[in-house]
Amino acid sequence: MSKSSKEDYSILLRSFGLDGIDFQPVESWSSEKYTRNCIYRDDVFELILLCWEAGQETPIHGHDGEDCWVYMMKGELQEVYYTIDTQNYLREERSQRLAPKQISFMNDKIGFHKLKNVNQGRSISLHLYAKPIEHCRSFDDTSGRFIKTKLNYDTYQQVVCKD
Repeated sequence: MSKSSKEDYSILLRSFGLDGIDFQPVESWSSEKYTRNCIYRDDVFELILLCWEAGQETPIHGHDGEDCWVYMMKGELQEVYYTIDTQNYLREERSQRLAPKQISFMNDKIGFHKLKNVNQGRSISLHLYAKPIEHCRSFDDTSGRFIKTKLNYDTYQQVVCKD
């Protein structure tokens, strides 16, 4: 099997008609943190619906060598990109806002990033990882260092296609 390209997955997300799909059955919400709700997972990719209450954010993190696409479904996220400079310090490079139907791409070659719900209410984003990510490096604000973090799902509801 050949490896799909960044462009292949971006085209797939843009043309799939995600607006016509009711994701409400797989949504879960928490006042404590954003939730990671796995919709599909196999050896090639995983599809995760993230549900964000106002102000919730990820830590600064990498993607364990894998590619990541974020498709904004509802609300608005701010994405901030970081790199490690020549003195080994974490530096903010740039940021962007993601509105509905926008796609963002990230991998470790680009650097690190964090996402924050800047919407007044809830936001929903769909994350495609090629291949699934078990662990990632995330920045610990207390120690000021990156740590290895095991990733978990808040819910796992495999979507089954009906013929």
